[in-house]
Amino acid sequence: MRALASVDSGVVKAEIEIEATAARVFRALTDPTDLAAFWGSDDMYRTSDWKIDLRPGGRWSAVARGADGSRMTMDGEYLEVDPPRLLVFTWRPSWDDYAVTTVRYDLEPTATGTRLRVTHTGFADRDMAAAGTGEGWKRVLQWLAEHIAA
Repeated sequence: MRALASVDSGVVKAEIEIEATAARVFRALTDPTDLAAFWGSDDMYRTSDWKIDLRPGGRWSAVARGADGSRMTMDGEYLEVDPPRLLVFTWRPSWDDYAVTTVRYDLEPTATGTRLRVTHTGFADRDMAAAGTGEGWKRVLQWLAEHIAA
């Protein structure tokens, strides 16, 4: 249940195997209550106020509050929605001047649960991708797995 991540030519890839069905993992990635419950930690940041319009062309948004009290936002648009196999959406965080990138979740059933692969592309500055996005996805995937296991 350990998340792995790599960065190659500005493409961030991360993956984890989770002992749950693809439907359960997909729901955790798209349900506002689940998202707020797992996405963040008190010593880094916490997310809240998730708004989800889960359909191609639908919008999503969330607010994050840093451990120091700073407020951040993130939002985007769903490009592909194929439960429980695939979810593709744009990612527009306030902390990166609202630069638009694309996140793709591929969910594949395994003998013991689901393999979740994340591919995050579209970084204008390849170094920015390497500077922390890979580590960020490792943390988020680990939080997700722990949330589902609890």
